[in-house]
Formats: sequence, C-alpha cells, structure tokens
Amino acid sequence: MRCLVIGGGGPVGIGLLYLFRELGWRAFVVDPKQPKHMAHHKQSLAGTLLDWDTQPCGLDTLELYLEAQSFDAVVDLSPKMDKSRSITVCDRRGISLVNSTMVDSVEDIHVAAYNFLGSRPDAKRRPHIVASGMNPGAINAMAEDIIRKHGRPDAICYWEYDDTAPADGVFRRPGITWCPGESSDEIDEDWTFEILEEGTILMHEDALSWHPQSYRCCGAPVDCLPIPTGSEAFLIGHEECVYMGWRHDTACKFIYGFHPDNMKLMREASYGFEPELLLCKPEAVLCGRDIVGVSCQYSDNWVGQYCTLDNAPDTPVDTNATCLLVASGVAAALQLLQHNGVEPGVHLTHELNGFMPAFRSLAQVHEFLIAGGQTVALHNVQSAPFQTMSATRKAA
Repeated sequence: MRCLVIGGGGPVGIGLLYLFRELGWRAFVVDPKQPKHMAHHKQSLAGTLLDWDTQPCGLDTLELYLEAQSFDAVVDLSPKMDKSRSITVCDRRGISLVNSTMVDSVEDIHVAAYNFLGSRPDAKRRPHIVASGMNPGAINAMAEDIIRKHGRPDAICYWEYDDTAPADGVFRRPGITWCPGESSDEIDEDWTFEILEEGTILMHEDALSWHPQSYRCCGAPVDCLPIPTGSEAFLIGHEECVYMGWRHDTACKFIYGFHPDNMKLMREASYGFEPELLLCKPEAVLCGRDIVGVSCQYSDNWVGQYCTLDNAPDTPVDTNATCLLVASGVAAALQLLQHNGVEPGVHLTHELNGFMPAFRSLAQVHEFLIAGGQTVALHNVQSAPFQTMSATRKAA
C-alpha cells in the first residue's frame, strides 16, 4: 500500500512507519513536527518513507495532495483535522481513510462520540474505518468478539495499566506515553464519565477528583498480570464507552492507571501538571510495559481479552509500547482495506468481522475467564490469516 499519513510525526506515527516497513508498505508523511531522531529514521526507513512535508495539512491541503498524487489510503493522526469532513473529502476522491479516533480538539469526547453515532459522514464510494487505534479500536473489537460468543453482558469494563518508566527506572516528574497535553487534560481538566444502562451518561467533574478505581473490581486478571496489589486507576471518559454502551444497552467504563510512583507524582502535582513524554532513545530503552484489555461481566463472572507489550531494545526510538499498540490497530484497519473485505461506508472496528483476525496478526491477544474471584482459564487467542507479521515490532 502507498499511504498519505497526516500527523505522522508523533510517537504513534513513528510506530506506524515501522509497521509499514514490516508490511512492505510506503508512506508520504505530512506533519510540521518531526521526531527528534529524524536522521536515524530516514536511514532505518529507507524505501518505506517516501517523503516528509513539514507544512500543516488542513482540508484544503488534503484536497491538493489527493489531486496531485495517487494513494491507496489516507491515515489521519492529526489532533486538529475535522474528522467527519476529512472522510467526506477522501470519499469524494475515491480514497479510503483510516483514523485512530473520531475525537478532535474541538468537541468534548462524549459529544464527539455521540455526534458520530447520531450522524455518520455520508460515504458511498469507498470504505473508511475510523477510531481504529488500540482504544477505542482494538478493545472494542475484543469486546464484540466476547459478546458474539457469550451474549450481552451486564457491564463492560475497559482497563489499562501502563508502568512505563524512564530508562533508569526513576520518575522525576509525572510521565505519560502519548500526547502530554491531551493526556493531562483527560486526567485533570476534562469531564470524566461512565455509561449506565439505556445509553445514559453519568458525568463527573474530572478524573483527578473522582474516587480511585479498582482493577480487581473491574474484572482485570490481576493474579496473572504484573499489576501491583492494591493499584489504583483513574476513571477516564473514553469514546469506546459511548459506542459500546449504546450498542449493547449496558454499563460501560474505562479505567487507566500507572506505575505507583507515577500515580503518586500525578496526584501530588495536582491540577495543571505537565507530564514528561516517555519515548525510547538510542541506548536508553524505557522500562515497563503497557497492558490494555476489556472485561465483560456475566453475573459474578468475567470474560475478557487483553494485549500486553513491553518496551524493549527493539522498540524504535521516538516511540514506545503504548503507541506501538495504537499503531497496530491502525495498521490492522489498513490490512482489512487492502484485502477488499469492507463495503463502502464509514465503519467502526467492532462492526467488521475481519478486524480481529487482522489485529491478531500484528499483536498477541490473550483471553481469560474469571470465576469465583480466580482466573481459571488463560490462553492466547490464535489467529493469523494475514501472513504478514509475527510480532508487533521489529528492530529499528
């Protein structure tokens, strides 16, 4: 595939470019922001990275690119691009678009998600797959996979534990693994929320002031994962909760926690904290990992799936495990489009039966059952119809 990647200079975009290298795809990147180790990437991604335009890309510029060059798909990773209008532009040109979220910098998360469900962009020429990152994309598809097998759950709980730490293992200030501004806003500024039955949204002032959440009470298999006993998490309002709470008329929430030392620093810094963006550097590999999963509650039992990815010596510089998981969700959507398995229109990942097989070819998915408070089944979900990759990352 030959793709136009808008906003490819951040850690998700860098992770995606290295997946492109493994898949044999090529990318033309448009982003005024370039990664710190650009010279390294130009060498490592030779043959994959066709060019890099440093001008800002708005809708008018997007039109010009699509008129001047031929692309198989557009990947929108920009925080400011109008998500609905960019789909319309691409569909009119007969080119598919993939993005990692339907939320931009204009509307609150719950408003953007509800607006999308209430009025999807009109697209009749090409298929487009939206909100396709790790969350909402992959974990919504995991939840739908569980629900197809076990039926409508009493509740859906999404959970994430990120204990990524600096290379020396010492936190000097709060650390985050994706956009520092957006991440701090969703913790200490934005309204947080959870979904109740019948699509009702319960708003709370912000995640920092709301009471801590328990992984065990949310169905995470803590006895099988490196989540310290008693670890707490923030309740964060995420778009996947709106999509699935409405779809299945069930309660739905997302909890997000960090290494205990990192959580302590965030709470001590309180409102307006400015986190450090934790990225791998040459000869300075980050510690820790990211674990992202979903648990569906059936009476007193939980059925769930999750992914875990370590920061490791082969993690490319200028990115991290968290962003590689997001990039895997985006790449899975592109794989599905490449195999012509999607009808024209605008689709969420959980609406497409082929998304999970594509995602499992890029990342290992674990499945579990919790009964009587104990994890009684734990195995890897095996599926690899797309003969492309054996791992989520490759040495940079």
